[in-house]
Amino acid sequence: MLNRRVLRVKAMQSLYSYFLMKASVCDLIEEELVAKYALDPALHDFADRELFETKQNLIKTCFRNKFVEESLQTLVVLDEEDLREVQNSYLKYEQLIGAEIKSIKRNMMAERPRLQKLYLKILLLPISFAFVDKQEQDKVKSSPVKSAPSGNLSRNGFIDKIKEDPTLRALAKKGEVDWKAEMDVVVQWYKDVLKGDEYMMAYQELKETSQEQQIECVNYLYKKVIFKSEVIGAYFDQNDLRWNENKPIIRSMVLKTLKNLDFENTLELQPLSYNEDEDFEYFEILFSETMSREHELETIISKRASNWDASRMAMTDLVILKMALAEMMTFPSIPIKVTINEYIEISKNYSTPRSKQFVNGILDVLANELSSEGIIKKSGRGLIDNK
Repeated sequence: MLNRRVLRVKAMQSLYSYFLMKASVCDLIEEELVAKYALDPALHDFADRELFETKQNLIKTCFRNKFVEESLQTLVVLDEEDLREVQNSYLKYEQLIGAEIKSIKRNMMAERPRLQKLYLKILLLPISFAFVDKQEQDKVKSSPVKSAPSGNLSRNGFIDKIKEDPTLRALAKKGEVDWKAEMDVVVQWYKDVLKGDEYMMAYQELKETSQEQQIECVNYLYKKVIFKSEVIGAYFDQNDLRWNENKPIIRSMVLKTLKNLDFENTLELQPLSYNEDEDFEYFEILFSETMSREHELETIISKRASNWDASRMAMTDLVILKMALAEMMTFPSIPIKVTINEYIEISKNYSTPRSKQFVNGILDVLANELSSEGIIKKSGRGLIDNK
């Protein structure tokens, strides 16, 4: 099922996209602005080239410093028209950033319904396999060349039980989740995967199947076929950019759904996590706080980690450090050691080989200093193991 570490990773990926986008938009707007002050050979004298370059550098500095007046004290003062140009460019930059932030957050928070739909879609897949199997048996029966039909999959009572579950049907209908538009894909999987699988071939050849065998077949389909087949996996990988991360979440949910299901018990659909609303609130706040406090967090890292230059850090490491600090400062109930350990693990999987030691060292120093200064405050469960 979904856990906080997975949510941290998903937030990190969204923040990484945000920081990349922000730098790209800044460079683009700056380039457009500075180009307006470039020397034009048709209009200007090449002898004035140095003056134009000085003006361009001044414009660039003004834009980068967001009109901080003191940053211009040692430079030539810009006239009102130039300042308006800089201001208009910065307003354009802010508008573009604002639109991109909304897009990233919208896409990030859409992960919840996407995961839910993915869970439902995989639960429905054996039903589609059974449908294809029924079509195959009908073809055999109507064919002049008779062969021994099996149809055990299409007659599997356990699949029928899943198919007829009212909660699953209602949620699938509400979310418009089914395989109807992709039946050609399901047919191909039936032919290429199921028909070549030794277990499924043996199951199909049985003259009769017990309830236990029907349950075993369905479990096999999920565990050994749907989540193991490279062909089926390639489909999900192509349609879900983060399938490698989402696969264990969905697999866990599906297997927990099946665990207590038999011919006597009803289907119990699983939530994404045990505290789904709380977890996704944490997810959204973590992203928003890290983003909105970007400059504050980078200043803390730069000033206090004196042996490290934030501008020279690997971007992934910098995002991880900002997130960890934002989490320590924003969530008083999460112990500092939990936060540090979580981001060390993330750095091991998503950053450079040396990131583990780097992130651990920086966060230890900053956590101690910020706690002693009262910037990081913990309460309740957050006080556990902080010493």
